[in-house]
Amino acid sequence: MQKTAPGLLSLAASIDFSAYAPLGLPPATAALLERVRSQLTSGQPEWKASTDAETRIPVERYFSPEVWQAEVQALFKPLPLIAAHSSELAPGQAMAHDAFGVPLLLSRDADGTLRCFLNVCRHRGMRMLERGCAQTRNSVVCPYRGWTYRLNGSLSHMLHAETFDACAQGARDLVAVLCAERHGLIWVVPDAKSTLDLDAYLGGLNAELPFYGIEKLQHFRTIEAEYPANWKLIIDAFLESYHIRVLHQKTIYPFFADSVTSAERFGPHIHSLVARRAALEWANRPGSAAPDTVEGLSQLATTSQVVFPNTVTIFHPDYLSLISVVPTGPETLRWTHRMLIPADKSTPDWAPHWEKTFQLIEQGVFQKEDIHCAIGIQHGLKTGANTHITVGRAEVALSWFHEQVRHATAPHLSTESQLKSS
Repeated sequence: MQKTAPGLLSLAASIDFSAYAPLGLPPATAALLERVRSQLTSGQPEWKASTDAETRIPVERYFSPEVWQAEVQALFKPLPLIAAHSSELAPGQAMAHDAFGVPLLLSRDADGTLRCFLNVCRHRGMRMLERGCAQTRNSVVCPYRGWTYRLNGSLSHMLHAETFDACAQGARDLVAVLCAERHGLIWVVPDAKSTLDLDAYLGGLNAELPFYGIEKLQHFRTIEAEYPANWKLIIDAFLESYHIRVLHQKTIYPFFADSVTSAERFGPHIHSLVARRAALEWANRPGSAAPDTVEGLSQLATTSQVVFPNTVTIFHPDYLSLISVVPTGPETLRWTHRMLIPADKSTPDWAPHWEKTFQLIEQGVFQKEDIHCAIGIQHGLKTGANTHITVGRAEVALSWFHEQVRHATAPHLSTESQLKSS
C-alpha cells in the first residue's frame, strides 16, 4: 500500500501501467498518452462517457477564515513544500525564503550539502538575511549585533562573548528545519514537529518525474506577486482544460485540442496530459509510435502535475513553468512563478528569447487571463449568486483535489464549519 502523509486520502492508482510503457517513457505517462490517442482517434473525449455526477464545492471554502486557518495548519506547515529549484543555490551560497509565512534560510556548504534553518538569530531574534537571490558567502552575520553563523548553522562568533553565560555546545546554533533535494527541487517542511519521508509522500510520482529531467534545467527567472484571490482558485485553473477554448482563445488555444485530457492520481498528487493539436495527425496515422523523449512528448501533449498541496508544473515544449501558490489570508495569495530552461540554452545569446517567452506566458497568459479570472471569481463569491461552485465532468481533477483538501482539513474545523463545507 502506498504511504501518504497523515490526514491525506490514500488514492494510489490501481491500474497496472507497465504494459503501456515504451522505452524511455515512464509507465503512467505512457498510459495517459494512450488515453489521449484513443480520444483523438475516436473523436470522443473521456468526459463524454462519464456518468459521474457533477461536484459542488461550497463557496465558503474560498473565503472562510476558519477554513484558511485549517489549511495552514493541515497543509502549509506539516507537508513537504517546494521552496526552490536546485540551480538557485550553488555550493557556498545562502538565501532567504519567506513564501511559506515562516522566515527560512537555505544554505549549501562548499561540499554541496543542503540545509535549511529558521532565518532568526539566536541572540535577539533578528532576521539574518533579507529576501533576494542567493548570495555567495562563508558565513551569515546578524546585522543587529554581529553574531556569526557558518553555512552549516553553527555559531562561530559572538561579539563580546564574555558577557554571556556558558552554554552547551550547539545550544546557540541556528534552528534547523527539515529539508531534502529530489528531482532537482528543494523541499522543506516548515513545521519543526513534522517528519519528512519524501519518497513515501511522492509515491508513484517518483517513477514519473526522472523522465522530465528537472534536475538538468537551469533557473532563468522568478516573479513573485500577491493577488486578492483564494489560493485554491489558482490550483483549480490548472486542473482542467475546459476553459482553454474560451479564456485562452487568442493566446494558447490555437495550440491545443478542445478539452482532450487524461489524468491520474498518485496519492494526493495529480498527473495529467493535455492534448496539443499536433497530436491529431500523430494519433490518426497508422503505426505511429509513442515518443520516448520529453521533447517528443511535448510536441503532442503538455504534461502537468499538481504536487499537493500548492505546486503546479507545466512542461511547455521548450521550458518548465514551476508555479507555487500560498495563502496569505482567506482571500489573498502569494504567487511564485519560476521559469526553468535547458542548461545548454542558458547562455547570454539565448537571454532575449527567454525574456520574451517569460513575458508572454507570465503577463499574457497567467496574469491577464488565469489570475484575472481568479480575482474576478473571488469578487463574486460573497454576493449570494451561488452557494456552490459547480464542477462538471470535464473538470473531474478539481473534485480530486478538493476531496484531498477537505479530508486533510476536517480535523481542524468545527462541526458547524464541516457541515457548511460539505
